[in-house]
Amino acid sequence: MGSVLIASKAFGNMKEEEILLTPLLANRNKENSYWYIGHLMSVMLNSSQTDGRFALLRATERRGLEPPPHTHTREDEAFLILEGEAIYTAADQTFHAKAGDVMFLPKNIQHSFKIQTETLETLMLLTPGGFENYFIEMSEPATELELPPMPQGPPDIGRLIATASKYGIKFPKL
Repeated sequence: MGSVLIASKAFGNMKEEEILLTPLLANRNKENSYWYIGHLMSVMLNSSQTDGRFALLRATERRGLEPPPHTHTREDEAFLILEGEAIYTAADQTFHAKAGDVMFLPKNIQHSFKIQTETLETLMLLTPGGFENYFIEMSEPATELELPPMPQGPPDIGRLIATASKYGIKFPKL
């Protein structure tokens, strides 16, 4: 079993504290998958499994259901594009990402993306972890490992903004 040594302050003295992280094999399954506003989101590794260091999600997203421009104030995001193409806009830069590319989006930079293919399949790394809980909170458990039916109408924007703000997400005026 591997361990990581970290330093922590206790009673003004530094001491070593051992945090045990357990090796594990993760896969997409119905127990870790959610239907999020027309997308299939699978929490491959959650922050409780990594001592908060990161979360890893697999996302299958549909063109036309992308989020509005927003800013993460707590975590960096990195997307490994598995299938499809997307155009990411971060601050005043535009990036055309395709299968095999990695898009890194540091916190505190407003960004958005537009899917260029019917679907986009990514691995999403969130560092530190925690934001994966937003997707769980805003979703329903997936009954199948496929895209859910198309949403009938727009999402509840008020609920989306209120829930996202609990996780440090900021939106320009919508």
